[in-house]
Amino acid sequence: MPKQPETIFLEKVDRDLKKAFGDDIEIFNIQQVSKTGDPDRLICLKGHFLALEGKIEGGTTETIQLVKLLKIKKAGGSAYRIYPYTWSTVLAELKKVYVTL
Repeated sequence: MPKQPETIFLEKVDRDLKKAFGDDIEIFNIQQVSKTGDPDRLICLKGHFLALEGKIEGGTTETIQLVKLLKIKKAGGSAYRIYPYTWSTVLAELKKVYVTL
């Protein structure tokens, strides 16, 4: 069975993050069919908590996903909804913030 476009995109995200941050990042793949609403990736980056919700063009974010991303931000973490066309900007922002720590 061929991989879904979102899966292919998120695998690229994982590779880009590992290349950029090496051993300073731990990525947990949270894609679960039976449990909805959790971000696709939960990440510890140099001691900071990040959540990524990946979407492809035309993909929609469920309300529960948005609520969880907002709760993560409210608790002091960082949360991003990423698309292939926004990923390079988000990655550049992460590098700017976390490479110097």
